[in-house]
Amino acid sequence: MPEFQITDLALFLVSLAACIYCVQLSRRLKSLQDTRDGLGATIMAMTKSVSAVSSATTETRNQAGELAARLSKMMKEADATCDRLEALIERAEDSAPRRPARTAATYEEPARETAPAKMPAGSEGGLEQLIEEMRARQDRLKKAARSGDFLFEDEEAWVTQSHN
Repeated sequence: MPEFQITDLALFLVSLAACIYCVQLSRRLKSLQDTRDGLGATIMAMTKSVSAVSSATTETRNQAGELAARLSKMMKEADATCDRLEALIERAEDSAPRRPARTAATYEEPARETAPAKMPAGSEGGLEQLIEEMRARQDRLKKAARSGDFLFEDEEAWVTQSHN
């Protein structure tokens, strides 16, 4: 019968323990690689999240670029409209007949009528009213150009609102 030495027995026990430890490590590794509950599932979820965030970032950048272009276009239109209104107001003021300046000592209160007299179109009163209306529109355009609220509205609705 073969003789067993204590070293052979110790070597066998160490080998058996290493084998059991390898099986345990293999089970742990499989559970980490499991795509349902383990680390694999976490990695897959994170990968999907990263791709969703990157696509959302790209989409947001595109929208921001479009909005910046739209804002730039509207600012240029507003500036051009303000310039046209200023030129029109200056022409209207230059063509309007000048009234002599009244001083406090010579001022007399005009007699009040029950109904104001309507001046025909193109007369001094109509011209002053037109000038005031142009100034009001100019102020509205300047305010709209300075605020960013119109960016998220429909462009046609904004144009309609500014012409009312």
